[in-house]
Amino acid sequence: MTFSLSNTFSDLDQWLALHKPLWDVQSFHHLDWPWQQSYPALCEWLAGQTSIPTATEVERALHECVPGYQSQPQIALTKLNQAKSPEPLPSYFSQGIKGRKWQQIQAFSQAVTVTSPTIEWCAGKGHLGKVLAYQHQTNVHSLEWQASLCQAGMKEAQRLALPQQFSCVDVLKGEGGCAFESANSAVALHACGDLHRVLIERSITASLTSVAISPCCYHLTHAAHYQPLSQQAQQGRTCLSKDNLKLAVKEVATASAREQRIKQLELRYRLGFDSWQREQTQQDQYLTVPSCSKALLSEGFGAFCKWAAAQKGLRFDETTEKIKDYEQIGHQRSHHVALIESVTQHFRQPLELWLVLDRALRFEEAGYQVTVSEFCEKSLTPRNLLICAQLSDNAAGKGGEFLKE
Repeated sequence: MTFSLSNTFSDLDQWLALHKPLWDVQSFHHLDWPWQQSYPALCEWLAGQTSIPTATEVERALHECVPGYQSQPQIALTKLNQAKSPEPLPSYFSQGIKGRKWQQIQAFSQAVTVTSPTIEWCAGKGHLGKVLAYQHQTNVHSLEWQASLCQAGMKEAQRLALPQQFSCVDVLKGEGGCAFESANSAVALHACGDLHRVLIERSITASLTSVAISPCCYHLTHAAHYQPLSQQAQQGRTCLSKDNLKLAVKEVATASAREQRIKQLELRYRLGFDSWQREQTQQDQYLTVPSCSKALLSEGFGAFCKWAAAQKGLRFDETTEKIKDYEQIGHQRSHHVALIESVTQHFRQPLELWLVLDRALRFEEAGYQVTVSEFCEKSLTPRNLLICAQLSDNAAGKGGEFLKE
């Protein structure tokens, strides 16, 4: 069964705009509930939760506590049905590639169709390009801005006797144009923000036959507010800030237990410090602090606060008892933040899908046939959505589709 990209986007756009007050909040910034005035019943329900509610419980609470709440439009995505089995890869191809990344590359290669020559965008060492060159019998031109990675990738391609060349270019500065002059297709696995936006526009300008992109990190863009790519999104009702774009990719599907513990510890420290600085500066607003090394966290809350205060021109010189008090406040606030995010996370996947559809519609409006699918399980990567755009003589006007079982 197929779904119209345009109709699906329209449904999502209206739904997100209708419920924007529920997801357009910054969870760290609030000592109270952000919906205290607009949805007091929801706040009362959240205040009564001793554990973090499930998605099902949140959905039920939204229906009961938020006047006019509507359920998300139902959109079912599946993994692509593979039309053919690719050439099996020799075991030595995975040398030097972490297990989960290697599985992502294999799944991506199985899900796409390329026409030689192929551009590998933001290639790194060109691991994906090597697999495509072998399995799809395509010449690959890998574009990467770090010279050391290009050199390492070229050395490996020569060792494996693969038809792969590298160019050390900064694509965000407009370099690498020569690759598009001879290419027929392009691929990008997890190109961030402006990087995949540039690839979309350059592919359309060059009229590439096929393009396959798995986008990520939508917030890594120079624009202060999101600039839609498609005409339909430009005329839509949903407007996004950088914080909204961060929400679209905020999940920990593949984080290890250790990584999650460190993340929670840092959150508690940041919130504890924020409570201290609000009292110290008499400014009741969240103070953003730069990223810190994970080693700093192992030195304890007091050391973190001294470092954070120094970053903001403040002096942290508190007693052991006061340090313990603020650390406890941070722990309490982290639970409060988690409850707020149980609501905002309810809108994370629809926001990401809205962004992916905007990219897919950009291709469709330029005369491509487009599919949006899941190319692997979320256990391999939470960014598992794939846009495949195919240009053909009769492509214009046919419209895009979702793949569904």
